[in-house]
Amino acid sequence: MRTIVEALDPNVPYLVRQRLGPWITRLARALGEPEDRLYASGYVGTVEWPLDEFTKTLQKHGFDWDPLAWYHRPPVGSEPNGSWTYRRTLLGDRQIHVILVAHSPEYIDVYAHGEYNWLRHPIKHFRQVGIKRNAVSSGIRRWLERQGVEVDTKSRYRRRVSHAIKAQLRRSIVG
Repeated sequence: MRTIVEALDPNVPYLVRQRLGPWITRLARALGEPEDRLYASGYVGTVEWPLDEFTKTLQKHGFDWDPLAWYHRPPVGSEPNGSWTYRRTLLGDRQIHVILVAHSPEYIDVYAHGEYNWLRHPIKHFRQVGIKRNAVSSGIRRWLERQGVEVDTKSRYRRRVSHAIKAQLRRSIVG
């Protein structure tokens, strides 16, 4: 028999998540103030990897899909494409939360922050006590680079120009 963690699949259609999200949000607001925005201080960088390969890399290194973080909103207004947590133990005191926003099939913005583990400290988690963005996002950036993942930390405007130039070069090379 599969455990609840094995049964939670990150490929659950977004529509289902949208329908459950408001109920989770109401509960979270009753307990505290759920984090629903991603901040520039939590920006790890942009990676040029397919989303499914990147999430497999996270899973391989102990990250689990996070079923509660369905409603984070990036500064640019896109929908998040994945929410992953890392805990040293299931009921550890704190967790690292990584949120992925795919702007195209090969470009993913990565955000991260440290927070209280919602399984062990649900009230502290929902009230956003002790969230650490800068230190955790730079730590995740260094960790990704040690895994061989190139991380682009340029501003959104500079990244968009760079991505457009690369796409144009690919098109001109291919045909």
